[in-house]
Amino acid sequence: MEMRKRILDAALHLFRERGYDGVSIRNIAEAIEYSPATIYLYYKDKSEIFFALQFEAAAVKRDHLLPVAGIESPWERLIEFGRRYIDFGMKHPDLYDLLFITRTPMESIENQECWKLGVASHSFFVETVQACVDARFFKSTDTETIAYTLWCHAHGLVSLFIRERMRMYPEEKREALAKKSFEMIVKMAECL
Repeated sequence: MEMRKRILDAALHLFRERGYDGVSIRNIAEAIEYSPATIYLYYKDKSEIFFALQFEAAAVKRDHLLPVAGIESPWERLIEFGRRYIDFGMKHPDLYDLLFITRTPMESIENQECWKLGVASHSFFVETVQACVDARFFKSTDTETIAYTLWCHAHGLVSLFIRERMRMYPEEKREALAKKSFEMIVKMAECL
C-alpha cells in the first residue's frame, strides 16, 4: 500500500507540473527512485495511474460536497453546493486540476469508477437546479442550460484561482470574492 501511495503522490506532482503527455512511467520511477519495472508491478500503464488519481480526487470532491445533500431548501442547497464546489477547488487545487483541467485521453475514462462518481455529483447538482426550477426560483424552465451556466461559472472561478490568474485581487479576498460571484450569478439566473 505504501508503494502505491508513493507512486500516486509522485505522479500527481508530475502530472500537475508537466501535463499528462509530458509524463512517462520512467519519470514517475525516477521521482520515487525505483525502476520502471517496479511501477508495472502496481499499475499496467500511465493511464491506470492517472485514473487511480482521478478516482481519489473524485472521492474527495464527493465527500466535500456531501453535506449539501442534507439541506432541505433547494435554493439554499444550490447556493451551498456552489460554495462547497469552489471551496473544494481552492483547498485541493491539484485534485481539481487533475479532474477538470489536465488534458488527458477521454476515450476510456467513461468506463472508470471516477467517471461514475463525477456523474453522480453532477446529477445531484442538476437535480438541485431542477428542484429550484420546480419551485419557480427561476423564470426559465430550461434546467439543463441553467445548470450548465452555473457550473461553467463556478469552474471558471476555480480555474482562475488555481491557475493564479486572480493576482490583481488581494490574496485574502480571493476566496470570498469567488463565492460571492457564484451567488451573484445564481441571482442573475433568476431573471432568465
